[in-house]
Amino acid sequence: MIKGILKNGDFMRFFIQKALFPTLIFVAAFLLVLHFIKNNKGTADINYVIKAYKNTVALYSGEEIIKIYDNIVLNTLPEKDIHQFKKGVSVASLEQAEIYLEDFE
Repeated sequence: MIKGILKNGDFMRFFIQKALFPTLIFVAAFLLVLHFIKNNKGTADINYVIKAYKNTVALYSGEEIIKIYDNIVLNTLPEKDIHQFKKGVSVASLEQAEIYLEDFE
């Protein structure tokens, strides 16, 4: 069979269809998975949420309160912001929480 392929000049077509193309597809898929893993590393480690706490806001990690921001008084904020804090604002880090809350101090 191989001699017939070589004799007819179809070896390159056979090689591309049966070996090269599937290999390239596998390598491309593998690289996409590696890229996804690399870019999402550490995002699920710790999630923080800024939520309403009494008449102020607090930074939560899960159910645990990390920090209470007494200088932000909810009933002095616009209704839109109060609703947002009651719903919860997700942030990726403590630094991001501090930057977000600077606008409300």
